[in-house]
Amino acid sequence: MSSILRRLALLVVIAGLAVTLRGADPLPEDRGAAGTWQKLLKLQTIASVMHTTAHPDDEHGGLLAMLSRGEGARVTLLTLNRGEAGDNAIGSELFDGLGLIRTEELLRADQYYGVDQQYFTTVIDYGFSKRLEEALVKWGRENVLRDVVRVIRTERPLVLIARFQGNDRDGHGNHQTAGLITQEAYRVAGDPSVFPEQIREGLRAWQPLKLYMGGVRENEDWTIRVDPAVYSPWLGDSYANFARAGLSFQRSQNGGRNDRQPGPAYGYYKRLMQLPRLAPSSARSTRRRVRSRCRIRRQSSLRSRAD
Repeated sequence: MSSILRRLALLVVIAGLAVTLRGADPLPEDRGAAGTWQKLLKLQTIASVMHTTAHPDDEHGGLLAMLSRGEGARVTLLTLNRGEAGDNAIGSELFDGLGLIRTEELLRADQYYGVDQQYFTTVIDYGFSKRLEEALVKWGRENVLRDVVRVIRTERPLVLIARFQGNDRDGHGNHQTAGLITQEAYRVAGDPSVFPEQIREGLRAWQPLKLYMGGVRENEDWTIRVDPAVYSPWLGDSYANFARAGLSFQRSQNGGRNDRQPGPAYGYYKRLMQLPRLAPSSARSTRRRVRSRCRIRRQSSLRSRAD
């Protein structure tokens, strides 16, 4: 009985962090032949990515669209808060009311990005913060870390991509916190002795394979250059422009403006950490385990849809 209660408690906590994307009607690009093709892409790979940001509209939507809709990766977006302390470009709602509006706007944008699961943490947006230390004090460093580790252990991504770097370049204490905590979470999510209550609730420790950070400039030390402005035949547009159409739905921040990207839209990412390369036999064993887990996940998903 105690095991059942622990699992129920875990489901309640996860439900509080996750927001479902299945309520809205599918986009035209997700129906018919184009939609079928994109679903087939997801059956051909075990790739999975989690992107971390601080507020709605911080996300690199073009990258997410390219990974999900172009490469078939399973994409998770973790946004620390709902932006409830910002301005409202379309109405008089502020604070909690604005947080609700921005949540729905982000979920609509997520449809264009191809995000499979959206998460928020338990912290709130308290306003513009110039210093990292202020955000860590107001939110509680361990509180934020606990939430991010929980989502990593729930979604079990192979790659983490931090939108922010955790330093002064991020320009905002909330942004710096998102970058810093993502790096810390990468280091400890695979250690069952860290937040052991999550393990007792039924989650398992999980170590992503790689961690990248964005916001890197062309003349700096970067690892990967991506161009979401490449054309997608099944979208009829570039991934960058398709994502910008989604971003335009975040009207409380941009008034519905949709600035199309006419040419290349290069983004530069630096690999901060990765697991050591395994010996060939160990690598094959690891790949078999990962494929087995993904097969079980897909079969469970198909059963739930059939139900």
